Amino acid sequence: MNGIFDQIEQHHLELLRSLSQSLADKTTETDLLGHLLRELIKLTGAEVGAFFSWDQETQSATLQSVLQSHSNSAAEPSFSQSVLNQVAETGTAVLSFDTNSDDRYSKQRSVILNNIQAILAFPLLNRQSIYGILYLDSRVQRGQFTEASRQFLTLFSPIASLALEQILDRVKIENENRLLRAERDENPIVPGMIGSSPAMKKMQKMIVKVARTEASVLITGENGTGKDLVARAIHQLSLRADMPYFAQYIGSIPPTILDSELFGHMKGTFTGALQDRPGLFEAMDGGTLFLDEIGDLSPELQTKLLRVLQNKEIKRLGENTIRKVDVRILAATNHDLTELIRDGKFRQDLYYRLNVVKIQVPPLRERAEDIPALVNHFLKDEPVSAISRQALRRLMQYSWPGNVRELENILKRAVIMAANQQIELDDLSFENVLQNPAASLAEATLEEIKQYFIRERLDRFNGNKSQTARSLDISLRSLQQKCSEEGWT
Repeated sequence: MNGIFDQIEQHHLELLRSLSQSLADKTTETDLLGHLLRELIKLTGAEVGAFFSWDQETQSATLQSVLQSHSNSAAEPSFSQSVLNQVAETGTAVLSFDTNSDDRYSKQRSVILNNIQAILAFPLLNRQSIYGILYLDSRVQRGQFTEASRQFLTLFSPIASLALEQILDRVKIENENRLLRAERDENPIVPGMIGSSPAMKKMQKMIVKVARTEASVLITGENGTGKDLVARAIHQLSLRADMPYFAQYIGSIPPTILDSELFGHMKGTFTGALQDRPGLFEAMDGGTLFLDEIGDLSPELQTKLLRVLQNKEIKRLGENTIRKVDVRILAATNHDLTELIRDGKFRQDLYYRLNVVKIQVPPLRERAEDIPALVNHFLKDEPVSAISRQALRRLMQYSWPGNVRELENILKRAVIMAANQQIELDDLSFENVLQNPAASLAEATLEEIKQYFIRERLDRFNGNKSQTARSLDISLRSLQQKCSEEGWT
């Protein structure tokens, strides 16, 4: 080769190729720098190799790692600061063949004390800025520190810098993804879930965690809380999201019909079975099946469902052929299954198979702070989308025995009743036992009736707690305490 690289030999070019290939295998900064130091010590015969990070703001070098080729080398070697500064200023490799005769370094304390015979250093760049400096010196003899070595490193420095830059970029992306995952875990985005109350955040975190697994999930909660939405969200966030999803209601369906729906049947098994028919488990193969009100499942079908969970096998009604299926089962109930087990109405082994993970959907009364967001959601496509402060306050004070489903129905009626472009307090109609406890006291608890009367008086007296307390013949302090416990304003 001619010109500035006229002293590079063939073995340098071969080394350049092999080093470039080996750098591609390194995945961390530590691996890359360690590999570079080992190979460069081998190339130059240096006794000491080191990597310094460079701070652009303070214009200073900080020692990060040291590699010594001989066990009798100094435990804590010193280095030439002027060499490091020169590399940082020029951005090019620096070479001193013989420091004893080199005016730049012969009088430096670190050179004299460590008996440094030769020095070679070159920069590593990141986005055209100096990221660090690789430093090599020989303290016994000059080794192979030659002009050819400097020219080789001038060629190799950009390649090593590119390899380092790729690693740093990957680490940056991984760190950003880690932060995003942490933020997602702290504030998960779950499709179909409206609300940011502590109760909802806790449930959403559970949904995100369980969705990517294959675990069976038992979803519990009162009627109208949105157990079906939880099941659908789990499916949408799961690895089966591109596969079918179906929700099957179990309550009040005759066992034979439900057996046929779930497991299929043979032609002629019962009146109307005019042909062979696959059931939902076959149709949903690879997907997710949500069984709502699992507590109403008959004993016979409990046994068949247990077989699906244990062996991933089904038999069509009236058939002896065993068929393999791969279906994730999500189940929901508003019953206490442990009570059904005690009463002999639900299999304990099936309960444990279904209840690998339990998600409790909070009732609306426990997350009243979510009501404004739910109201906005239900009204966004309605002709009347505004609601008065008094009406919203009444919604947030109500106990919601019918939960989110009741809220949606009340808002639909209010939209119809609204005379203007805003829902007012008079447009709200509550038709349940708490609004008229005398109509069916047997269906309400004593606590629910107490809550009704307190809220009714608060509304009558426009929130005046003193008048409310006198009308109920209770102390103002007791009323204030009750309002605080219930979260009423």
